[in-house]
Amino acid sequence: MHSFQLHKSYTGAAYYQHELLSSDMLIHGFFTSKGGVSKGVFSGLNSALNSGDQISDVNKNRQIVTQSMTHNKYQLITLNQIHGNRVITIDSFDSGRSLDNRQPVSGLQADGLVTKRKDVLLGILTADCAPILMADNKAGVIGACHAGWRGAASGIIEKTLLAMYKIGAKRQDICCIVGPAIAQKNYQVGPDLRNSVLEKYPSAFELFAPDTQGSMISGENKFLFDLQGFCLTVLEHATIKNHAIINVDTYQNKDLLYSYRLSCHIQEQQYGRQISVIGLR
Repeated sequence: MHSFQLHKSYTGAAYYQHELLSSDMLIHGFFTSKGGVSKGVFSGLNSALNSGDQISDVNKNRQIVTQSMTHNKYQLITLNQIHGNRVITIDSFDSGRSLDNRQPVSGLQADGLVTKRKDVLLGILTADCAPILMADNKAGVIGACHAGWRGAASGIIEKTLLAMYKIGAKRQDICCIVGPAIAQKNYQVGPDLRNSVLEKYPSAFELFAPDTQGSMISGENKFLFDLQGFCLTVLEHATIKNHAIINVDTYQNKDLLYSYRLSCHIQEQQYGRQISVIGLR
């Protein structure tokens, strides 16, 4: 059984690392909310520029993330995530913002990133959805994607893998880690979501457990969905053998992780996002 550990940086930030991605060639971390300078409902290491938090605090948090991973000059790149299946390959940079200014970059409309560059950190923002970090050490290719149920069902995981193959990664050499996400027991969904997933992945049937209590309250069929298990199912369909999860529930760890669904349940209008990053040395 592969293992993961929670680490604390000299910056005060805390992040998980998994041994499958532990390599002299790689930098990676599934960051928590610990550390950082954000306040109020965003308290901690909120790394999302469009969350409603103070931009100056978020930029400071993103600098802390980069400093926690490396003392060298890397540029953190994140996305304006849209729960879709678009993947961007970072080779040259054509968005009008130079990769040489070393400032955090955000706002690219996509849910996946891949690169062979050794001067960037690929970042994925989440607050219940699953961040997935990917790497082929031999080829020197990395990828990262944001996998909520909608993105995963529409192919974001497979398309991120395909983008990695295009720049030299080999299927048999790729390792994928699914980071902290909402656990099945806390992820109640309706029949429409279940039908959408099963239409493309019939084998995911076992990932939906009947929620008898929720069904009684609402008067319609409710289910509990295993999002991390679904991501593993997709990876298995893609014949990726080296994969694992960081089995930590965002919903039930309020002091450690941000959760959109928990924020809704306790009637907080805004919420932070943790960041997961990967880079090449």
